[in-house]
Amino acid sequence: MDPEFSRLVNEAAGIAASGRWEAVNARIEALAANPGSDNAWWVQLFAFLCSQNFSEYLSLNRAYESKQIDDVSLLAWRARNLVELCVWSTYRAKSRDNARRVYEDAGRDARGIYDAFIKWDTATAQAVDWIGPITNAKQDLSRRALHLDGIESLDGRYKNVSDAANECGMGEHFNLSYKVLSKFTHPTAMRILAPLDDKKEALQRDWFFSHGCLFFTGVFHALEGRLLV
Repeated sequence: MDPEFSRLVNEAAGIAASGRWEAVNARIEALAANPGSDNAWWVQLFAFLCSQNFSEYLSLNRAYESKQIDDVSLLAWRARNLVELCVWSTYRAKSRDNARRVYEDAGRDARGIYDAFIKWDTATAQAVDWIGPITNAKQDLSRRALHLDGIESLDGRYKNVSDAANECGMGEHFNLSYKVLSKFTHPTAMRILAPLDDKKEALQRDWFFSHGCLFFTGVFHALEGRLLV
């Protein structure tokens, strides 16, 4: 077995075996019970990032161990999710302002869905007036953001993950990993026309799995470093 593959896989597995995983979860539970003034949103963001990271890692493991037909795309997808989580966790850990930006962008993401439907309705000149509830939901989203979270405006674009990676000094690493993983996540022409090759597919499975483990470890270190201080 390739020593680098073993190192990355064992390092990720060791996080759970060492009790560090449980320690982070316990710390989040304690903070959630007593977040302090203007800190509930911060704890919520940490909790969700940890939950997503653990969930993606467990799904990555299951996909690798199942050895099902054409699981290369699934492994690439899980690894790509983890590299994005690695960027967001690193970006968020750099400052409280960055953390707040990620938190507020959840509303901008949701608003983008409503905007897409409204744009499609206008462009296709739909005969049925069904867009009213969508418009109302968009307005309600802004009201709730202000009332519940003190977010004065959801205007502007959300933070692009590649921009966040660049600001964290991870731009080149992110761009390479994201490009390679995306080629196998989607049914690209290369993926559709690639001849069957069991040996090559086995190498791809190992690469995607081990790098998914690498990204999981990166997320965990970024979150643990801010929680257990």
